[in-house]
Amino acid sequence: MPISYQRKTVGEGIALTEITDKKFKSNYICISFVSPVDAVNAPLNTLVTEILACANAKLPTLVDVSKHLGYLYGASLATRSRRVGDMQENGLSVEYICDDFTINKEVISDKAVDVLLDCLFDPLLENGLFCEKYVSMRKKELEDNILAELNDKFGYSNRKARETVYEGEPAAVSMLGTVENARSITSQQLMQRYSELKSSANIEVVMCGRNFDSVRAKIVDKLLTLDRVSIPPVTYRSLSPLKQTTAYKHETQDVNQCKMIMAFKSPYEDIYVAKVFAAILGGTPTSKLFSNVREKMSLCYYCSSVYADIKGTMIVSSGVAKENIKKAEQAVLEQIKAVKRGEFTEQELENAKIYLCTGFKSNNDSIYRMAEYYIVQNYRGTAYPPEKACDIFMGITRQQVIDCANTFGYDTFYVLEPETEVDSDE
Repeated sequence: MPISYQRKTVGEGIALTEITDKKFKSNYICISFVSPVDAVNAPLNTLVTEILACANAKLPTLVDVSKHLGYLYGASLATRSRRVGDMQENGLSVEYICDDFTINKEVISDKAVDVLLDCLFDPLLENGLFCEKYVSMRKKELEDNILAELNDKFGYSNRKARETVYEGEPAAVSMLGTVENARSITSQQLMQRYSELKSSANIEVVMCGRNFDSVRAKIVDKLLTLDRVSIPPVTYRSLSPLKQTTAYKHETQDVNQCKMIMAFKSPYEDIYVAKVFAAILGGTPTSKLFSNVREKMSLCYYCSSVYADIKGTMIVSSGVAKENIKKAEQAVLEQIKAVKRGEFTEQELENAKIYLCTGFKSNNDSIYRMAEYYIVQNYRGTAYPPEKACDIFMGITRQQVIDCANTFGYDTFYVLEPETEVDSDE
């Protein structure tokens, strides 16, 4: 049976997406708040989400929540916190076995969805504020995550590069904030932000699986009880403007291997053509960056490219030795010029298309990946099933790739390098 996709507006700033695929024996439902990224609210949004997942008024401890989900055939509750270009998405999801496959077809779908709704909209409160025990616990976890990111040189370099690539844009903001900020967040701030999310954030509901008849109305009815204000529609795709001159930034830390990140930007509209370009350049094991810069020239330990269609930006990431930084940069630029000149074979083009199609079709393999795939389709304003996206990929021509490549300009060069010369790889 083919996949069924339906999306509709069910309230002020509230959208419901329903993906039906009867090969799955479980259902996945997520409810997310979508709001613009800003430095003050980003960590608050993350903390609120984590606190909501701890307990609710009916299940007042983590143990209670865990036990209750266990009784529901091992249903699971999870948090969702992600950046989507200049927007931030925060919420909760629940996955549970379909009623058709329980013992004697016991109805558990209502109970699983009740946990999701109660955690989101009937939280555990003390004197009108979130439970202080869970606030303290989640604040400490946020602080630990910030410190972990600082100690993870790959993650740190990506974050610092992002600040330069998207300077002056919401996309440059850290989702975690600083340790000092994490420590200073109060329960009052968190409760205020929670109220704002319920009233003024866009709300996205995504249901993936089979037979949502028993829970659809329950979810919509609950959302319609929220006191909502006039909410502007979300525009996910916000192209990052190309800098007039390439920005160069060097940082030093106690690292053994240089992390080199180069960003290229384009206003090209067809994201599928841009994805093929990025795959030919550095997105596959047969790509130009892997075959030439890494293998033939031995200028880097790894070298790959990925296209972020939401921001119209292609990022090339490399691990290089300090003495090879300039050579590696020039080698990457030369490979891009080669694609712009059409210096790639039909086999390279075919390999890139097949590689992308394999990745897209793999989204059919799990209910979570299926849901995430269509959530991304929502970001793009489309509803292509993976097979349709693959048809688009396979129809892309050599000239389209060349034309696309020639629209990309060199925006940012960032490198995190050792403070002193080192002899070994990190």
